[in-house]
Amino acid sequence: MGKNSNLLGVILIIGSSIGFGLSPTFANFAYDSGASVVGTLMARFCVATLLMLIVRKVSSQETKWPKPKLFIQIFMLGAFGYFIATLLYFTALKNIDSGLAIIIVSCGPVIVVLLSWWLLGTKPSRIIVFCLASTTIGVIIAAGQVGSGDAFSIVLVLIVAVEYSFYIVFSSQILPKVDLLTGVTIVMFGAATSFVIYYFAAPASVAIDFPKNIIGWISVILLATVATVIPTATLYAGMKLIGTGKTAVLQTFEPVSSIVAGVVFLSEPLTLARIVGAVFVIGAVGSLAASETRDRTVIPH
Repeated sequence: MGKNSNLLGVILIIGSSIGFGLSPTFANFAYDSGASVVGTLMARFCVATLLMLIVRKVSSQETKWPKPKLFIQIFMLGAFGYFIATLLYFTALKNIDSGLAIIIVSCGPVIVVLLSWWLLGTKPSRIIVFCLASTTIGVIIAAGQVGSGDAFSIVLVLIVAVEYSFYIVFSSQILPKVDLLTGVTIVMFGAATSFVIYYFAAPASVAIDFPKNIIGWISVILLATVATVIPTATLYAGMKLIGTGKTAVLQTFEPVSSIVAGVVFLSEPLTLARIVGAVFVIGAVGSLAASETRDRTVIPH
């Protein structure tokens, strides 16, 4: 694997992190239009699935659907992994301080590296350990003063950190078996299917409301494209090039993206703590990117 492929993988993962980091902003716009968490997420993945079906159909590289066994494996990545992570995380954010949520989720990359070492035998290099430490410190600083949060919501976010880590590791082993467009389409379809089932099976106490104006639906479309389909595709493509360990480090750029989006679009304050934290994260990501341009060896993944 040449240095250009490694650098491309870094760029793809950073782009993915920026896209995912915008999801809370688009979701907040949808909530302001009267949508609930479940309604927003269900619309998000249904639109994403429709979009991917269209893109895959018009693509000149359209391939056959995978065999049933592989199809089910990829489908479950969305129906179980993606569905649970997004539902629990966005539900918790309704009752927990966002700074606390970011701090808890920041342990995810560490879990990914440890799982990759345990399950895949991918021992983390010194640069990965250094970058993990730097990004974790940066995210904690950037999150600022920890606010309040009920115990149940804290548990939900902890579950998300662990569950999403398994999702990343399993994705790195399953998705390379199919082309990118097919893999993303099936994952989106799996997540959408679970939300539709949840829509009909959820108790009456769970609010399921969709956007009530055009601004809300535009926000959902942006959530489905800019913050779902595009970052998911670049995540899978980048992870295939550089492996799970370095992907985990680079994904810590996501909280920085969320902070910037909050300052720009939601008028959230830009504090010194957030600036210092961002410097730690960006510095670590830059160090890893520099190491990738010098690395001409194949990275096991």
